[in-house]
Amino acid sequence: MSLSIQELIIEADRCVACGLCLPHCPTYRKTGSEADSPRGRIQLMRAVAQDILPNNSRFNAHIDLCLSCRSCESVCPNNVNYGALVDTSRALFIEKKSLFSQLTKPFIRQRNLANSLFWLLWLAQKLQLDGLVKKLVPVAKLLPQIQKPIVWKSIYPATTAKKGAVSLFLGCASNAFDNQTLKASVYLLNKLGFDVLIPSQQTCCGGIARQMGDADESARLIAQNQYGFDPALPVLTTASGCGAGLHDYLPNHKIQDISLFLQACDWTHVAITPLNQKIFVQDPCTLRNVQKSHLAVYDLLKKIPQADIQALPGNSQCCGGAGAYILTQSDMANTLLNDKLNAIQVNKVALLATSNIGCSLHIAKGLREKNITVNVLHPIQIFAKQLNFTGEI
Repeated sequence: MSLSIQELIIEADRCVACGLCLPHCPTYRKTGSEADSPRGRIQLMRAVAQDILPNNSRFNAHIDLCLSCRSCESVCPNNVNYGALVDTSRALFIEKKSLFSQLTKPFIRQRNLANSLFWLLWLAQKLQLDGLVKKLVPVAKLLPQIQKPIVWKSIYPATTAKKGAVSLFLGCASNAFDNQTLKASVYLLNKLGFDVLIPSQQTCCGGIARQMGDADESARLIAQNQYGFDPALPVLTTASGCGAGLHDYLPNHKIQDISLFLQACDWTHVAITPLNQKIFVQDPCTLRNVQKSHLAVYDLLKKIPQADIQALPGNSQCCGGAGAYILTQSDMANTLLNDKLNAIQVNKVALLATSNIGCSLHIAKGLREKNITVNVLHPIQIFAKQLNFTGEI
């Protein structure tokens, strides 16, 4: 995915400027600016790479506003690799060396260090000291309720006749804020006869580093994951943002979304408790446009007897919860979020399934702020509860 300047120019030249991508671009739909469209950004990236235009703050602003949702790729008739273009441009022209990124880098890189921090934050919440933490560290106001950290085993053996083995990618945010989904994944896989391996060497997918233009850090994280995961085993992800990055940068590994893997399994002899409820599904951009596995979520949830599975209207547009985007581009992130919140209210959604932790946190935060009661869960959690998952493994 990383390109040289010459490779960037060659790839940008493949864009025929047809404009089919424009109505699919979230930022273009909101700003109406050609410079905030995929077509416009490609022209800007090529012009800066060729020294036709200066690498200045205006150029940076247009590239930074891009969500990397990759919706443009799904409709491009020439299959332009927009993801590689924007990742490379951020690395070559817009590297950010903020104090925030420097302070967070060790915690993203080292899982043990991150776990220590989350134990402290969890304890602060349990002791009702989180108000003090939020006063001292304002960014902590964005944090949801932190789940009790887990000391993961290296292997969770199958609880039925063994059919195979898989590796599970934990992810930074999922491990901290949604470990119930990770535990539910282990539970379901074990129940279906799969050993679940959790390599201790695994680390962040590198997505935040790429967003910040830190190509060196991203390469270090990718190399560590390449070493940590057995390429012979499927590597299952529960967060599509992580899955998309691993899909792009670990081409020799079998990266797969958990819902796609489970949907293809044999459920013939598994009793699934009926659920007489409407479940709306929000499609994460990365699951739809990069991993191309969004339909598997619907197919998996439809295995629940009596459940009414519906797509949330407006699924073709991003919610704004694109990693660090909610911090670096909060205005646009909240503008896009409001569209999702409106769709949730209009359709009287009570249970919302989404397969990306960034989407989940962003939407849940918006719901809390508007005092809207909606249960936002990963589809794996919803499914596991119908198979008597109690929250522990």
